[in-house]
Amino acid sequence: SPGRQQVDLTGVRDEDLAPFLIRKRWETEPHPYIFFNDDHASMTFIGFHLQPNDQNFVDAIEPTSGRVIKRNVMTKALYEGLKLQRVPFNIDFDSLPRGEKIERLCNVLGIQWPLDPDETYELTTDNILKMLAIHMRFRCGIPVIIMGETGCGKTRLIKFLCELRRSGVATENMKLVKVHGGTTSDMIYTKVREAEEIASFNKEEYGFDSVLFFDEANTTEAISSIKEVLCDKTVKGSSLTPDCGLQIIAACNPYRKHTDEMIQR
Repeated sequence: SPGRQQVDLTGVRDEDLAPFLIRKRWETEPHPYIFFNDDHASMTFIGFHLQPNDQNFVDAIEPTSGRVIKRNVMTKALYEGLKLQRVPFNIDFDSLPRGEKIERLCNVLGIQWPLDPDETYELTTDNILKMLAIHMRFRCGIPVIIMGETGCGKTRLIKFLCELRRSGVATENMKLVKVHGGTTSDMIYTKVREAEEIASFNKEEYGFDSVLFFDEANTTEAISSIKEVLCDKTVKGSSLTPDCGLQIIAACNPYRKHTDEMIQR
């Protein structure tokens, strides 16, 4: 076998490689969501608007730019019928009062008693979409990894989401682990076991999940251990406690390609 074919990338610019990269940037991609609310009777539409076209159909468009996300998603007759049934299409979330934003967010999260945990936190549509995206990944068992520059608000977003779920109950449902170069695998495993105990208590007593948040996860050489608990759901090969209500999130800073001058330094 000749093995894997080698490709010479000398002189190839990052811009030329961009269309072939798997990773997509949150800011440049649309995020259309249709959520079936926890009451099993209503739905939440966010991240897209509906716009009739000239072919008696309706297109899904990006609310801010007007760019078409998907054409002909439904017939115009169905669209008009759903509007008569008061289905909440084309809501501008940024223009809603803060209390209504929290109420709609809690409808999806299944929180019966909405409570604003931090009035200083700005609830933009973008922040709401990120919280709902995290919630859906929790429900589907998909690992959650947040990438962003230091100080962009990753930790505060997770803290707001956890406090919203807590609804004023006097307990801890978020365990923050500040990862650094000296963090070892044993330290990571210890934090996971501690978080399992907290999560089991909260699940049994109050019925909500808890979050273990690894901040700056890519600064340690023991990142394989974080991958194990996040993706494999195991600690040293042993499964995490089932149905204990523990959700794990990792945050990392963006990797940067150093210039030749930087490498020489």
